[in-house]
Amino acid sequence: MKAAKRRTRYPAISFPPELDAILDAEVQEQGYSNNPDGMKAFTRYLKRAVAFEQKQRYGR
Repeated sequence: MKAAKRRTRYPAISFPPELDAILDAEVQEQGYSNNPDGMKAFTRYLKRAVAFEQKQRYGR
């Protein structure tokens, strides 16, 4: 019998607006950008990277 692969599902993160503003300020202070278009592109890149890693690991 095959053992089922363990899957981890992380909950969606949502912060209250006050905390979100503090985090945005800290991120920008460190020299990073909160540009929505840039973040969308980075998210697409991360999804491709994760998919590639899973394909390498599990053959899917």
